Amino acid sequence: MGLLRFAVRFIFWLLALLGIAVVAMVVAGFFFFDQLGRQNVKIPDQAVLTIDLSEGLAKDRVRLPFAPIGKPTIEDIVLGLQAAATDPRVKGVMLKTGRGPLNIAEAQEIRDAVVDFQASSKPIHAFAESFGEAGDGTLHYYVAASADRIFLQPSGEIGLLGFMLEQPFVRAALDWMGVEPRVSKRKEFKGAPDLFTETTMPTPLRQNLQQLTDSWLAQVVDGIAADRKKDISIVQRWIDNAPWSADAAKREGMVDELSYWDQAAATTYGVLGEDASVEIADYAAQMPDLLASAPRFAVIRGNGPVILGDSETDPFGDAGNLGSDTIVQAFTDAINDRVRAIIFRIDSPGGSYVAADAIWREVARARELGIPVIASFGWQAASGGYFIAAPATKIVAQPGTIAGSIGVFAGKPVLTELWSNLNINFEGVQSGAAAGTNSVNHDYSPEAWARLERRLDEIYADFTGKVASGRQLAPDQVEEAARGQIWSGADAQARGLVDELGGLAMAIRLAKEETEISRDTDVTLVAYPSEGERWESLIGEFMRGGASLPALSGSAALPGTEALARQLRALLEQPDAVLLWSPPLLVNGRFE
Repeated sequence: MGLLRFAVRFIFWLLALLGIAVVAMVVAGFFFFDQLGRQNVKIPDQAVLTIDLSEGLAKDRVRLPFAPIGKPTIEDIVLGLQAAATDPRVKGVMLKTGRGPLNIAEAQEIRDAVVDFQASSKPIHAFAESFGEAGDGTLHYYVAASADRIFLQPSGEIGLLGFMLEQPFVRAALDWMGVEPRVSKRKEFKGAPDLFTETTMPTPLRQNLQQLTDSWLAQVVDGIAADRKKDISIVQRWIDNAPWSADAAKREGMVDELSYWDQAAATTYGVLGEDASVEIADYAAQMPDLLASAPRFAVIRGNGPVILGDSETDPFGDAGNLGSDTIVQAFTDAINDRVRAIIFRIDSPGGSYVAADAIWREVARARELGIPVIASFGWQAASGGYFIAAPATKIVAQPGTIAGSIGVFAGKPVLTELWSNLNINFEGVQSGAAAGTNSVNHDYSPEAWARLERRLDEIYADFTGKVASGRQLAPDQVEEAARGQIWSGADAQARGLVDELGGLAMAIRLAKEETEISRDTDVTLVAYPSEGERWESLIGEFMRGGASLPALSGSAALPGTEALARQLRALLEQPDAVLLWSPPLLVNGRFE
């Protein structure tokens, strides 16, 4: 009987392993042929680049073959437009805007790339069916305004609404369930634990978020006013009286033409026809590799919550997790390959203090070895996301980037009352006076709580001290900017937390300055880890059962809830961690 059981199990596991191998080979095969196809997309002699924002932007270049092909990365847009400006085959650009997830930092980086492209005198047009159909179209219109000409469908509207920030507070629900959040934080503006400990928004957090939205609105108003050649008061009136019908928008000078897609395309593509259209991601994939003698800059991407261990790769190009092991190895490889500079692209709300500190050390080590590190922030570099950039040579952020949140918190939910309400009794034994410190079934002892408070003081001092050292700021300057406060990139620059405003193009420029390379010299950008290494990691996660694919149908009840779920999942997987974390905010009805 034992032999039979062994034989059955052996056959079962053999078939399972064969099945996993077949699936992996099929997926890898699809990926290979998809990439091969993308590499072989022919660019016509006369082309018009199309930038379609309706699906949002991918955070990374690793994508499965059944992922949306037209979903570009910011790098595709920035580097693609940069190359197109001097490419005689490219005659112009069409921006398809109006819908799709988009944050203010992404919008500003696209606008920067558009402005740089306009120096070529080639036309760049924008088309939208609607800038928010009974919804918010603020950032899409902000992008479109940077184009030479805006086309709007006659039935569309412009929902230029401004900004509203919201944050959930679940304390009342926890009380109802009998869950007591026992959390301590440093300091009063650190809003992450308020999610669990408060029923309403505390005054310091409200003041901090109000300053953030005011900064965003001022940036958008100034940008649109300059683009549309209008007085700031007029643009403010547009916002305060939104939404606007297409006819009203045309009368106000918000758009140039009321046209359906075929009419706008006929104007933009002209005699070339729509067959001349080339997706920006396909065009970017065709950009030739530079000679091996060209200076090499490493590009290391850090997307998602900071965790101990390996980064998680999202096959659909969305943010996964920022794993310390993966980022440390990427810095080690870049240093060993003797790259001239490292561009560290960060889009993270923070997370584990220990993981962030491991990455901090690699950034500092690269500088010690004479390799400049330019930290380039995306949508957010908050808390641990800012911590890892503190020792960088220079820090770059978009004016609307969320930066700072220099603070820390830790604690646990106490479930004693919940178990009592359910008539469940937990009892046990322990050896060691502190063994039960992290048990959710018991509150902290006075001694354990005192130790937690001391530890938070130590970590906050370490965080602020490393910011002071890396940014060359006096301790009182750091304290004034810290205490858990979040800033827009523009406000962070005013406080010394950021050096320059901009995106990838600015980071490359600063890297050239730091390495004494002339601005017009071409450089080769090398990704660490490489796309192949990230693909191998994804296959490894899949074969270990650690990777999962997002649902291919249906939608979240609340837009962007996947961002919140991803961050909460990262926290739940490290329940005992001391956290440098800033929670996602509900921006105009969508979690970011």
